[in-house]
Amino acid sequence: MGIFEFLVTIIPVALFFSIPLYAINVGHRQKKEKLEIRRLQEEKELERLRQENFLLENKHMQLELDRMKEESGQRRLDESRESRWLIKDTDEENKEKKTS
Repeated sequence: MGIFEFLVTIIPVALFFSIPLYAINVGHRQKKEKLEIRRLQEEKELERLRQENFLLENKHMQLELDRMKEESGQRRLDESRESRWLIKDTDEENKEKKTS
């Protein structure tokens, strides 16, 4: 058996088995790419949810801050009203003491 006969028998066998191996390789790459696309879509969705959550938290924090400012302003207003009365009462007591 010469080299030529060896090549004539090996080449068709190699070609016969290379086609399924190529198809397996292509199928594997396609699955891998589909998984990568799905992963990227999930990351995109996760980032969208993070942004939405961030905006909601900021809105909630802004509302809370506005409420705190309003309460602080109301408390100051109440304190100033009370302090005016306290000053007035003290002045009235001083006048009463002077007249007595």
